[in-house]
Amino acid sequence: MGLSLAFRPEEDFYIGDERFTVVEVTSPISFTIRRERDGCDFPLADDGRRVEIAPNVVVRVGTRGQGNLARLDITAPRSMMILTGKNYRANRGSPE
Repeated sequence: MGLSLAFRPEEDFYIGDERFTVVEVTSPISFTIRRERDGCDFPLADDGRRVEIAPNVVVRVGTRGQGNLARLDITAPRSMMILTGKNYRANRGSPE
């Protein structure tokens, strides 16, 4: 079982120290996330596919999305820290 998080456009999250941003929400079941390191975009749709966005980390569209909210199901090893951008920066003592 993975972690399910919801994001609005321009909100970010971290897997380890790797930053990802939701760049576009076309619908509750179709959106794009970007890996900031190299600008690689990952378009996601509710078609059952799982997409690898980092080594051993796969994502897919989550259930119960709404409006301009992207619900993302993330499956990763338990040893990997997954944080919203706000929590990542708070843990690092960085400003919003």
